[in-house]
Amino acid sequence: MTEKTKNGIQYTWEIVSENGAGFILFPEPHHTREDIDAALSELRHDRDVVRLRVATVDDWDERYRKEIFSHPLVGKLRWFEINDDPRIINHERRKGTSAEDYVNRFVLPFKECVKAINTACYGKDIVH
Repeated sequence: MTEKTKNGIQYTWEIVSENGAGFILFPEPHHTREDIDAALSELRHDRDVVRLRVATVDDWDERYRKEIFSHPLVGKLRWFEINDDPRIINHERRKGTSAEDYVNRFVLPFKECVKAINTACYGKDIVH
């Protein structure tokens, strides 16, 4: 689930334990160190924080990957038909490619090829 702090920094959270949740801040380039510190302080004060951190490159890529997998045109596909090569994900995310464009350029045209690669790698049991 994505929410925003009072100063507009997006964050995600998930329950970690009975003691609280883990939070990841996703600051944009225009957010200052002071903005980030204020957002961290707000979450520590207002929420039951077990874990709190600023997003890494991998977090940004995973967030982009989730957008791709939740796209309506991808919903009909199975995981082994979806091109989610980490290098392409990272490159296209950094370029600013929308999930819609990614799906139309890198998923739909290659679904049979990706399926064949994954079938060769994991065996035909993944299809059933």
